[in-house]
Amino acid sequence: MSREYDLISPLIALYDEMDAAYRVAAGRGSFSCQGCDGIRCCTVDLRIYTCAEMVYLRRGFNELPVAIRDEMGERARQVVAAKDRAPMGSEYRNAVCPVNFEGRCALYQYRPMICRLAGIPYIVTRPDMATIQGTGCKRFQHEVAPVHSDLVLDRSSFYLRMSEIQMDAMKSLRRKTPVQTIAEIIHYGAYGL
Repeated sequence: MSREYDLISPLIALYDEMDAAYRVAAGRGSFSCQGCDGIRCCTVDLRIYTCAEMVYLRRGFNELPVAIRDEMGERARQVVAAKDRAPMGSEYRNAVCPVNFEGRCALYQYRPMICRLAGIPYIVTRPDMATIQGTGCKRFQHEVAPVHSDLVLDRSSFYLRMSEIQMDAMKSLRRKTPVQTIAEIIHYGAYGL
C-alpha cells in the first residue's frame, strides 16, 4: 500500500493543479462540457503512459459498485477485443471509452491527465524548446474561439511534472510501464490478464 501511496500522492496534487488551471481557463471562456455526450473526446485510443495514472484509474474502478464494475469490465473487454481484431477497423475506431456512461465519466475523479485537459486549446513547450499546439474540441471551436481566440492552456509544467512522477515510478518499480488505453487498463486490471 505504501508503494501505491508513493505513486498516487504526487499525482493527486498534480491533478488538483491541473483542475484549478482548467477551471480558470474554462471560466474565462465560459466553456463547459455540460450537456456534451463526450463521444468526440471519449475516444478509445487515448493512451496512458504513466504507471501512477494506471494505478489511480484502477483504484477508482475497484471502488465502483459491483454492477457498474461488471458492465464497465465487459465494455472494456469488447473494446480490447475489437482492437485486437482490427485496430484500424470501424468497430474499434467508432467505439466510445468504456467508462462513459450516458455521456458522463463513471471514473471522473480518477480520470487521467489526457481527459482532464481535453477541450481547451493548448500549448506545450518541450525540453528542447520546440512548441506543440493543439486546438480545442469542436464545441470550444464553435462556441468560445470566435470570442476568445487567444484562450490557450499551457500544459508544459503539467507534462514536466507528470514525466517526473513517471521517472520516480520507474525507479521504484524497476521497470518501464507498458503504454495502455483506458480500456486495456480496465480490462487487464479487472481480470488480472
